[in-house]
Parts: sequence; C-alpha cells; structure tokens
Amino acid sequence: MRGVIFENAPSSWNEALPIGNGHFGGMVYFEDNKLTLALNHYEVYYQKLHRYSKKYRNGEGPDFTLQHGRTFDELKKLAEERYRDPEQGPFYLYGDAISPNSMYRKYGKPSGGSSHYPTGELHLFPSKELSDPDHYSLSLDIEKAVVQLNVGKNEDKLGVSTIIAQNGDYVITTISQTNGALLPSVALTVPRRRYVDMQVTYHQLDDTTFYYEGAFYPDGEAKERYDPFSFIVMMRIIGAKGSVVAGPDDSLQIALRDAEANLTLLTTVVTEEETKELLSTALMRLTKPASHVDVADMVEHHQTHWRSFWSRSSITLPDKMMEDLWYINLYAIACSSGKGGRMREQACGLNGLWDIKQPTKWGSMWYWDVNIQAAFWPLYTANRLEVAEAFNEGLLSYVQLAERMSQQFYGLEGVAGDYPHALYVSIWPWCAQFLWDYYRYSMDVDFLREKAYPLFRQAAKFFEGYLQLNESSGRYEIFPDISPEQGPLTRNSTCSLAAVKYLLKIASDAGELLGEAEEDRLRWRTLADSLTEYPTAVSKSYGDVFLDSEWAPADMHLRHPSLIMPIYPIGEIDKNSEAHLRKRGENTLGYAANQTEYGMFQFGWLSCAASRLGKGNTALRLLYEQGIDLSLRCNGLFAEETERWMNYCNITNEPLYHPHMMEASGEMVAAVNEMLLQSYDGVIEVFPALPDGKPEPELTMGLYEHEVDWKVKRYEKWSDCSFRGLLAVGAFEVSAELKNGRTAWVTIQSKAGKRVVIRNPFHVSDEVIVVRKEGQSWSRMDHVEEEGRISFKTEKNGEYAIYPRGEFSTPELFVVDSSGRGVKRDYPIVHEAHTHRRVFLGKNQDTQHARLLDHFTFDYYSGNTRESRLAAYRMDFGVEPHRLEKDYTNVLPRQVHVDGVLGQAFRKVTLDSVFKPYTGIGWECAEDLGAMDREGPDELRRDFIGGKREATFVVELPKGRYDLLFVSGDQEEPSYTEIEIVGGTTTWKPEKMLKAGEFATDMMPITQRSDGYLRLRFRTCEGSQWRMNALIINKNYTYL
Repeated sequence: MRGVIFENAPSSWNEALPIGNGHFGGMVYFEDNKLTLALNHYEVYYQKLHRYSKKYRNGEGPDFTLQHGRTFDELKKLAEERYRDPEQGPFYLYGDAISPNSMYRKYGKPSGGSSHYPTGELHLFPSKELSDPDHYSLSLDIEKAVVQLNVGKNEDKLGVSTIIAQNGDYVITTISQTNGALLPSVALTVPRRRYVDMQVTYHQLDDTTFYYEGAFYPDGEAKERYDPFSFIVMMRIIGAKGSVVAGPDDSLQIALRDAEANLTLLTTVVTEEETKELLSTALMRLTKPASHVDVADMVEHHQTHWRSFWSRSSITLPDKMMEDLWYINLYAIACSSGKGGRMREQACGLNGLWDIKQPTKWGSMWYWDVNIQAAFWPLYTANRLEVAEAFNEGLLSYVQLAERMSQQFYGLEGVAGDYPHALYVSIWPWCAQFLWDYYRYSMDVDFLREKAYPLFRQAAKFFEGYLQLNESSGRYEIFPDISPEQGPLTRNSTCSLAAVKYLLKIASDAGELLGEAEEDRLRWRTLADSLTEYPTAVSKSYGDVFLDSEWAPADMHLRHPSLIMPIYPIGEIDKNSEAHLRKRGENTLGYAANQTEYGMFQFGWLSCAASRLGKGNTALRLLYEQGIDLSLRCNGLFAEETERWMNYCNITNEPLYHPHMMEASGEMVAAVNEMLLQSYDGVIEVFPALPDGKPEPELTMGLYEHEVDWKVKRYEKWSDCSFRGLLAVGAFEVSAELKNGRTAWVTIQSKAGKRVVIRNPFHVSDEVIVVRKEGQSWSRMDHVEEEGRISFKTEKNGEYAIYPRGEFSTPELFVVDSSGRGVKRDYPIVHEAHTHRRVFLGKNQDTQHARLLDHFTFDYYSGNTRESRLAAYRMDFGVEPHRLEKDYTNVLPRQVHVDGVLGQAFRKVTLDSVFKPYTGIGWECAEDLGAMDREGPDELRRDFIGGKREATFVVELPKGRYDLLFVSGDQEEPSYTEIEIVGGTTTWKPEKMLKAGEFATDMMPITQRSDGYLRLRFRTCEGSQWRMNALIINKNYTYL
C-alpha cells in the first residue's frame, strides 16, 4: 500500500484523509470513537459566490467601465503622479497609490472570515465496547483511492471502507463486522457554522432511506424575487434497517437494527445545478444500485479508473518522504481538479475539496495568479494531461468576460490581459502558458487550432494596443503595471515583461504551425523582440539581480517570487544560459529565497527555479526548509497553519480554520518533476538537478565551524533513483534509471512521432547505443551526437532505448518498478526539520508525544520570524545517573536557540532530590516513592518515579506565566496519574487508565502570581499507581 496510515492515533479535521472524483469528495477522520466523512460537492460549495445567483445569471453582466472607481486614463495618470524614486525616499505600495483607504492605513483589520456552505457530514459511531480498542487504524490507500478504518477489541473486528465513485456522485461506505452490534448508529448532519446561514430539514422516507435538504441564498441574491438554491443529500442502507432516534437538532441520528455482517451505506448528492427534481432524482440514483452486487460493480469501476491513473507514470527516490509526497499530492490534485463537474470555471479553486470546516481565511475559488496556476504546474511532466484539461476549460470559460473588460475599460480589441484585476497585466499571458504546454506535451493540433490559438490571438491583440513605445529607447513598455501583490503601482514588472514576451512568441509560433496569417505572426514576433529589457540593479547583498519592477527598490521584501518568472516557469534563463545571465539568475534566486514571505506557493516555485539553474541541493533545501518543514500536515497535504508555523497573512486573524491548499500540492509535485526531467526548451534532460549531499558553500561562509552542524542541515545524496512514463515536450514518454550516481539507461515512447533531442546523460567517454523496438525484438538505429545532444527520428507510438555500450545486452533488462505495489513502509515517515522539530507523514501512538516535546523545545515560525522556546526547567525523573547514563539525542535533539545559545540539559530528579531552599527544587517528602528503569521505550520514558500515595514536588518560580509539559506512564504496568497545581485551579486527569506501554504527554498552563514556589501534587486512583517520567517548564513571560 502507498498512502498514509494513522495507527493507534486519533485524527481530526485538520489532518483528515482526502478522497474525491474530481468535483465531489471530502475528508475522513476518526476521533472520540466517531468516524466522520465531511462531504464537499463543488455545486454546493461554489453556490455562495454572487456569479451563481439568479440575479447575476439573469442580469446584464458586469460593467467594467470603471476600475478602482476610475477610468483607465485616470488610473494611468494616477500611476504617474504617485511615482516615487525608492532610492530617494519612501514609495507608495500599489494599494496605497490606488486607494486612500487601503488596509495598511486602517486601525486594524476587520473581523470575520469566509464560510462557503458545507455539503454536510456522515458520521459512523462504533459501539462503546470498541471505545478502548486493542488496536485501531485509519488509512488512505492512494492506489485504490479508499479510506479504511479498522478497529479491534478481543474477537470483535469492525472494518469500514469509503470511496467516492468515479461514475456518479456516490459515496460508497462498505462495513464489515464480526457481529451486528459493532456499528449501532450512524448520522447525517450539516453542522452549524459561523457565517453560515443555511436552512436544513431532515427526513426519513422508509427504514432504509434517509435524507436532508439544504437551502441558502448566494451572495447578493435578490431574495424578494428568487427562491434559495437547494440540494439534497440522501443515504440508503443496504444490509440493515434504521430508525430515527433523538439526537442533536442539527443532525439526523439513525439507530441501526437487523444488521448483517456486511452492509453498505450508499450516499448521493443532487443539486439544483443539475435538476429541480431533487427528491425524485436522488431516489432514482439510489434505487438502481440496490444490492451488494450492484455496489461491487461500482467499486470495480472505481478501482479500474485508479489503476489506469497510476499506470501512467511513477517515480522512485532514495528520500521516501519526498517520494510519498509526490504520489499523495498528485492524487490530491486528481481528486479535486474540477474535472467532470459543472463548475468548470472554478477548476480546483484554492482549497480543492478540502475546505471542510468554516470559517476560513479565504474561501476557495479560481484565484487569478499563482494560487490557481501552481496546482496545475506538475500535470504535464507527470503525464496527467486529462487532469490538466480542467485548467483549460476553466480559463476558456472566462474569455467573453475578459473581452468585455478589454472593450469597456480599455477600448481595445481582444482579451484584457488583466481580467478581473485591473493592471495585473501578467494574468492572462501567464494563464495562456498552460494551453501552450498542453499542446506541446500532447502535440494535439486540433486543440491548438480550436482552443489555444484563438485565445493567444485575442490576448496578443490586446497587448498590441496596451504596450507603449518609448520614443527615446525605441522599445515597448508595460505601463501601468502591478507585480502580483507587491511593490508600487509601477512600470515594467519583470513578471509582466516575461509573461507578455512569452505570450507574443507562442502566439507567433502557434500561428506558424497552423498556417495563420504571416502578417500577424511577424508583428507579434517583432513586438516581443522589441519589449524593453528586464529591470536590473546591483544589490548590496546579492549582486546583479532582476528587480521586481522598474520602479521597485533592490532588496524589496517579496510576497511573490514572481521576478523569477524568466527562470521558471518560462525557462528563458537556465543553467545553459550565457554566464552573465546565469549568474544574474542565480543571484535573483538567492534574493528571492531569502526575501520572500514563507507561504503556500513560494517554496515550490523557488525550488523549481533552482532546478532550472541546475542547483539540486538548493532545490531540495527550499522544498524542505520553506515548505515541508513548516506547512506539511501529517496527512501529506499543506496548510497555512501547523504546530510549527503560522502564515504571515493569518497571524492577526480571529480564530479560523485553515484548510489544505492546492497550490502547495501542485508545487510539491512540480518541484520533484523538475529534479528528475526537464524538457521546457524542447530538449529532454534526465536527472538535471539531483542533490549531491553536499552543503551549499554559501550557507557555511562566515560561520564558526561548530555552528555548521546545527545551522546548515545536510540532505541525502540522490545516487539511485528512477522514473517511468514522465512526459516531455513533443509527447515523449520518458523512463530512466540512475545507479550509483550515473545514468544507466533511458527509454522513450514517441506518442506523436516527432524527432527527439536529448542531452547526453552518460559519461563523455561512453559509446552511446540507440535501439528501437520492432515487434518483440530491438534493433540498433542511427542517431546524431552533436554539442552534447543525442537526436534521432521517431515514429508515432514507437519505443526507443538509449544506453552506453557494455552496460546492458538488451533493453528488456531495463526495469523500473515504481508503481508502489508491494511497497512496505514503516509509518509514520519522520523527517527532522532544519529547526529540529520532527515532521510526520502518518501517525502512531508516539507521534503526539514527540510533537509536544518538539513544541516545548524547538523554534516556531510566526510568518518569517523564528521564535525560540524559553525553558525554565527540564527534569528527567528516574533512577540515579550512576545507575543509568543517558544520551537524549535520539529522543530529543539538543536545543540551540536561533542566535546560537545552547538550551538546557535535563536535570535528573531522583529519590534523593528532596526540596531544600538551597536547591530550589525537590520532593517535599520522598517516603513511599519508588524509582524504576524499564529499559524502554526510549531514554526519556524508560525510567520514572512513582507511587501509590500522594506526593508533592516543589519548584521555585519567579512571578510570571508558564507552560508545563509532563510525561507519565510505565512500559510494563498500568498507571493512572493526576496532577494538581496546589493552591491553583488546575488539575489534570487522564481520560482513562493507561495500559502497560501507554504514556500520556500533555500540557498545563501555570500562572505564578508572585515570586515563590510552585507545588505539583501527584496522585492516583484506588488500586493503581502514579508515574512521572519527565517535566519541562517553559517561560512565556515574567513579572506580568
């Protein structure tokens, strides 16, 4: 199995496991003996938006005459008036220039968040007998796209499998149980949420069919004229009967009876986007698959779909965290791409199907810059063009609106390059790249002629009118302009210049391929070649760099690293560029990597650019240290808040729930693709940017030798890796293997019969052999070797192999098994971040213990600001040091604060540690206490002090606020430990008796109102014993 496993560990909404069929799905989690499937259907979710109101649909459409309350000429004049030379003084942020009421001039940000309407939840309640199981697990198998719950207690076994069917909007939940009472009830519910105004009614049709109907108004709806939007979620039980019982008034609680050993819950969603006949349509859907046999057919269709999906391409890496994240995030994109749905204009939106708890910061929809593009970056090389179609369909659905804006606001023909955000003129040129890539990777001429080229032509027409000729330089400029989300209201942003130049060139190239008017082609090519040069400057810190825009200062803080657009995704500058351009690109990457806000779309973008420059070590480091180390959750997806980091945008929000972000998923996969295969310039290169295991020299310069180990993290060398079926420009499916740091072989399947050009991946002294497959045999063929490249003609669907003489006798020996079938993983996979916090993929019973220790010890990021933990005491309870000498490194690496101050060592607390004012710490009385060493499970939990009678431990603490972390348990015997802060109001009690081998790790707040002593009282319940393994007290602040 390849996926994620939570073993003997609960999960919550923020680490739930994803399933979906492109436009309908949800997330599954298990906590407090309840399995929750939070549903999300795009036809419900996006109905909140005003564009789906009947008022909008029946209206005349938007009026673009004014933008930001001004005409285009007025905005242009404003840009000139608000120009300030950043070298001479402060300058206006673009938002300040446009509006005197920008958010940075207000007293504070408004409260609130965004709540799209939930589709609802399905709950399953295992019996009370299973509430304290011997073993349980929740797992996601991405190969089968199924989430499975398994719970066992003695001889009782409950299994639940959930899929989202590919051939219809069905949730199929199959249940197996060793007796019919293990699943006594289920529920349908639409939880009440902040800022959600939905009317929900619950119904029972018969003893197997239950449903609820939801109704709400889209934003800005004319409520006096139109009815609300409605939808139905209906569930049919196969293999049991049900009846409604008392429960919360926002749910339909269903008690099950006459349950068989195997039963199925079949759930569907019907919306008014499909039909007005909600009830009859839902009934018809659930009447057809009325038996286990029919459901089995749907399951088989589902599995066939995913087998086909995974057969397309695969990878194998020595870094198993990175390898599994490639698969999981590619899976997540396919689950939520928007493919197959009616809301094609939203594609996957910002959050995909994963916005399951509201309110959130943003709300998901089609955002018009990297927030949407990045999710689709990897699909071309990953050989998933059918998923990439969702972007094409989404973008093309907005063409008429963009044409309307061009005519009304600018008085120009064509597609407004900045629709819907005036002056963000990189938007449509950037989006057009995806249609060009779809053509280049598929070689689908019909697509180019019918869909892509008409858009290129219309966008190019707009820029013919928008670009301005600078009479003194003879070059065309972009003014006014905005670099995405940063800098001044400006002229000639690097992002816009690169995107517009590329648009004009692909419009010309596409026109030539299709035999379109030569006059257009030449005009666009001339215009592209006549654009002004990218703005540059000499940075005091980074040297010769690209500026974000002509009017932006060097070293400006960046929210978007969009000034690397010429490097990635366009590929105008790369490791093969002229030396001065390559150096400028490297300097700019260094500037962007150090000066860009940490977030969802930055880390992967930077990593991809590093790979284009051939900097594999940098690419891997950026993926980890600005991405995985901060924003990865243990389900393999990324979010704007974790226990290790909070995004800058969210630091000052009221409490919100931060869903997973599709832009990060896309960049995760794209960044790995770029290390393994590049072909953006039409030349295939395998393994172009692999990490070599050496630290980047610039990171160690100026450091003390003893600082290097904890300030510069070393990453594994990728000596052995492979991939199968990745797609290259020209519609070539490429497979390759690297052994002991050298390319062993490359195979190519030509899907379009074009000439292949590949950079020679072998040693310069190797004789290269090229063979083609003919029937069941291979025959050698002619090829050309020139300037480090190998080229040869291909035939459509022909198979070819390239390898050095003497390495293999026949291409049949080229085997890449990257499918994951038979993969045996030890979960969780654990990565130690550059902060030394552990990052988990999956969970087990020890994960929370480790995360809490890390939280109390290692640095946290608030935005880009790194904050250290302040330890007042670290105490290890147990036997005397002369009996047991410990090395804590493996259980908790040493703490080093940001600036190099070494953290505290653990102070040993033994039976002899009796309190004295001289020591300031110890037991009030050590009688009846015992100390034991169990030799496991680790250095911190192996030994303890405990007893059956109360005991009080005294610690001197100055006035202030503190947090206390404790570890309690026994590897060999049951225990029960209560902790009371004497004289305070806080007492901690465990939820249950801890079994042998179980440990509790938790936190308590401490308010010390005056200088003095903190007294902690330990006690147990009758017939048990308490245990204390470790205490850590962290200082929040003193004297307040």
